[in-house]
Amino acid sequence: MTKHIDIKKLDVAMGFANQSLDGMNWYSVDDKPFELDGLYWRRKGVVFRRLPIKTKISEGVDDLAWHTAGVMLRFKTDADEIRINASMWRNARMFHMAHVGSMGFDLYVGECSAKFYYASARFDHTQDQYNVTIFKNEGEKKIREFTLHFPLYSGVEKFSIGLTEGAKVYSPAPWCDNRPIVVYGTSIQQGGCASRPGMCHTNILSRTLNRPFINLAFSGSGKGEPEMAETIAKIKNPAMIILDYDANAGVDGLRKTLTKFIDILREAHPETPILLVSRLPQSYEFHRDSYYIQERFDLTSIHLAELQRRREAGDKNIHFLDGTTLFGADPSECTVDGCHATDLGFYQIAKHMAPVIENILTK
Repeated sequence: MTKHIDIKKLDVAMGFANQSLDGMNWYSVDDKPFELDGLYWRRKGVVFRRLPIKTKISEGVDDLAWHTAGVMLRFKTDADEIRINASMWRNARMFHMAHVGSMGFDLYVGECSAKFYYASARFDHTQDQYNVTIFKNEGEKKIREFTLHFPLYSGVEKFSIGLTEGAKVYSPAPWCDNRPIVVYGTSIQQGGCASRPGMCHTNILSRTLNRPFINLAFSGSGKGEPEMAETIAKIKNPAMIILDYDANAGVDGLRKTLTKFIDILREAHPETPILLVSRLPQSYEFHRDSYYIQERFDLTSIHLAELQRRREAGDKNIHFLDGTTLFGADPSECTVDGCHATDLGFYQIAKHMAPVIENILTK
């Protein structure tokens, strides 16, 4: 007979506690001076969605657009306690991803590129609503800057943030450049399977580079549709656009879509740097089967041919990054299932991608 163990009775560090609304001043993300990043098309008082409400790409993209991957709330406060009151919907509860990553929040303290992890939301993962403490000051009362990362694989239906009654709130420090870096891609780019939201590589890169990112990755569904390119093209003055959708499109899909996708982007943003990233290494490639070797060769060849053609036509702001390098020297240890990244995988991606982005943007 299977015995169920209530682990929080054996280890209090594994427990959680729902809080009341008492003793706190409650704010929405629209209250000043809180700053919400990652939802380019959202307007004040509107639901959280990564694409315009009326945009229709495909069933998968339309559903996943409700997931809040890459969304963050930034602010400064002298509050002694911070609580989050949130209701999740369109949840993706998965066998290989921690619930705090898919439907939880995590909190960082610090400014600009000096941000440090503080805590994650601790909640009942069987429930879709929770009200929990995520920061408790046990030391000196002072003004601190906070960054709260939103869930990667769930929608946030309702959200409010509670600060100790009477606490002061201030604007966060400005980005080094407020033009967003836009990332279009797959389940990995969406954050599968980070243990907590702040470990998704777009969030790591945002902290490292002190820049805002817009995460437009759609698990299994971002396949280079021209409608998606037209939507991205409407983003005003992006600092860079990163295309990393090989794993969804496959060889045939990439061959059919890449040129048109870039053409659409270039009509709106003729000088914006575009970084093409080939697919991350997957476990079956390590077995050196001839089929997978050819597949990798074909994907890389498509990118390089597009790069060369455009460079010869005078486009000096298009670049290529070989995805096989992003997991570092030991890629076989960077996934949870042979495909989707662990925290180690995301750390390696950010570590190897950050200097490439920085080099392009500072030329």
